[in-house]
Amino acid sequence: MSSSGKTISVVFLTSLLLVRSLLVPFILMDFTLRQDYIATYLCENRDKPSLHCDGKCYLAKKLKAAHEAQDREASQRLLNQILDGPAQLLTLHFVFPERPVKEARSSVSDTYHCVFPEAASLRFFQPPRFI
Repeated sequence: MSSSGKTISVVFLTSLLLVRSLLVPFILMDFTLRQDYIATYLCENRDKPSLHCDGKCYLAKKLKAAHEAQDREASQRLLNQILDGPAQLLTLHFVFPERPVKEARSSVSDTYHCVFPEAASLRFFQPPRFI
């Protein structure tokens, strides 16, 4: 893939993330820009001017739909992670390095000195032997 293709794909993916994260502010901006049109033509309570809804019911519906879509998507992602988790564990390969096995010591005194290292130094401080 050429560098221009990578740049275009990065810009495209970044813009998708921005649009997705700014969905609620876009809905609010759309409502404020088109509030007169929404209140006149799209509001459910346009026949009841005493409620002073002014299209807020339409805004509430849009915000609720956006939050439900985000919740549905989040739960779907969680479900996919839960279901795909064990499958990913099956593809893991554990490699344990082999260590050389040391030969077992036959002498009990060497084992004793390994467990009690201070005993090894006592071996030198023995009384002289008489022949």
